[in-house]
Amino acid sequence: MTISGQPSRTDWERVRKSIEMDEPIPYDPNDPDDGPYDPNDDEAVDRFLTEANRVYPSVPAENRKIAKAS
Repeated sequence: MTISGQPSRTDWERVRKSIEMDEPIPYDPNDPDDGPYDPNDDEAVDRFLTEANRVYPSVPAENRKIAKAS
């Protein structure tokens, strides 16, 4: 069941077999809906996640003030 109470429409047997057989994830680089990188390319995934998790603070660390809990 999903959170909304509706039955899942996912074919979990197919998903389990795909994982078991290590099938590649379908990806078309010309389809903008397929995302910014090939999910089957480990280097591309690592590069994307590294860039996606990078934080660029607007205030330098030495000038940040941390609020004290009262």
